[in-house]
Order: sequence, then structure tokens, then C-alpha cells
Amino acid sequence: NEEKLKELLENFEKRPFIIFSDGFIKDFLPKPFLKSISIDSNCDELIDNNKKLKKLSLVPKELIFENIDNLKEEVFLDYIKNSKSFKKATNIITKNSINRLTNSVTDGLYYVKENFLDEEIDIYFAYDGISKEFIEEIFDVISKRGFGKDKSTGKGKFSFKIDWDFKEKEYFTTKRDKYLNLSTMLINKENMLLYYGKTLTKFPKAGGFYANSHPFKNPIICYIPGSTFIVNSSILGRAEKRAFNKENHYQNGYSIGIYFNGE
Repeated sequence: NEEKLKELLENFEKRPFIIFSDGFIKDFLPKPFLKSISIDSNCDELIDNNKKLKKLSLVPKELIFENIDNLKEEVFLDYIKNSKSFKKATNIITKNSINRLTNSVTDGLYYVKENFLDEEIDIYFAYDGISKEFIEEIFDVISKRGFGKDKSTGKGKFSFKIDWDFKEKEYFTTKRDKYLNLSTMLINKENMLLYYGKTLTKFPKAGGFYANSHPFKNPIICYIPGSTFIVNSSILGRAEKRAFNKENHYQNGYSIGIYFNGE
């Protein structure tokens, strides 16, 4: 309920009660941004593979975990030759044109492509001060109501399973030299130093009641999953009030990730 949410948000800027990763194809993780490989300009095969490496966004999670203490770009070169392509179905959706001044349907149709990924998705999360039962209850509600911008049309519903004791949990807690971010995160320069990474400018939107009364938030600059850091804290990233400019409203920019050793 609303009172419970307000209670949880009281200390959200200092200690978040839950942190989520982005969603990844099952058994895959984002390829880490690492030190580039020095390539012999006379080796065409290496040059070609290096170009493919730069475009690679996801890698098998076992490839990362098996090399957790010596993670470097060379680890991913051999994988390039047999990298997996994911199945994606595309539907053409017909929609009515709407006159935004009169809020009524006009003559004419337009077409939108919608992609459907034929894969399961893994999401990682860390929590504090809330129970497993509470988390399962919230996920159950979201799964039935739908998630995303088209949930009002009946889309975005999903089934889920929470693995509370997944075998790779140690990599999220055992401290090593560097940190692989798995979230769309806001950097906190007080406790994390960028190693290699990439940013995006995010234009977040509000949902529910605020989708009509206060739909747009202020743009924010985030680091994408795969960005790597040198860190000195267990709570990484930060929450941003200015994204929404409203009391007790936050843009969650905290990070969950994996610790590794490497160049």
C-alpha cells in the first residue's frame, strides 16, 4: 500500500530497499567494457574478429565466471566465431490515427512493428529490509497487471520464478579488484571510479496516474550494463530526485553487479 511505500522511500537516497539489474537473455550477461586488444594491422582475421567483438553486447555468463580472476578482451575473441544469434519474431500492428487536439480517431491507419523475443529473461536483484514474501507478492501483482508502456492494452503480462539460492551468488558479494555493472545506473563519484564504460541519455517516463498528470521526467545520463568500475563500497550508484522534481519520487539509479579481477 501507499503508506508502506512511503516508509520504504524515507531512506532511499542513502540505503535502497531493492536494486534491480537490467534484463538479459537467460544464461547471458553483458560483455564487459575492458582494455582494448592491440591488433597486428597485417592480420585480417584478427581485425575482422575485433570488429565483431566491439559489436558484441551479450556473452554466456559461464564465460565470465570461468575467467573471473583474469577477465580480459582476449577471453571473448574465441567466442566470437560461434556466437549465438537470438530468435526474434516480428508482427505488424495496425493502429488508428488520433487527432491530439480533439482526442478523437481520424481517417487513416498507421503501422507499427512489434518485436517478440523467443527467449527467457534473467533479472538479478538485491534487497534489504523487506521480506521474500513481500517481494513475491509484488512480482505476482505486476505479472498479472502487466509491465511496460502497453500494459493498458493487455500486454506486458509475464510468468516468473525467483531462484533465491542461484549458484553464482558468490560473484556478487566476494570483493575483487573491479566491478561489472549490470544495471542502467547513475554514477556516484564518491565511491566508484570509471574503468571502461558507455553512457546513454535516458528520458524516463512516469506511469499510472502520473502518466497523465506529470508524464515526463528530466533527462539523466546513465552508465549502461557492461560498464566497469573500481569501487570502494557495497552500495553503488545513486537515486536521483531531480529527475521527477516531486517530493518522495526517485529515479532508481543504483547498481547491482559482479566483482572480477582483470587488466
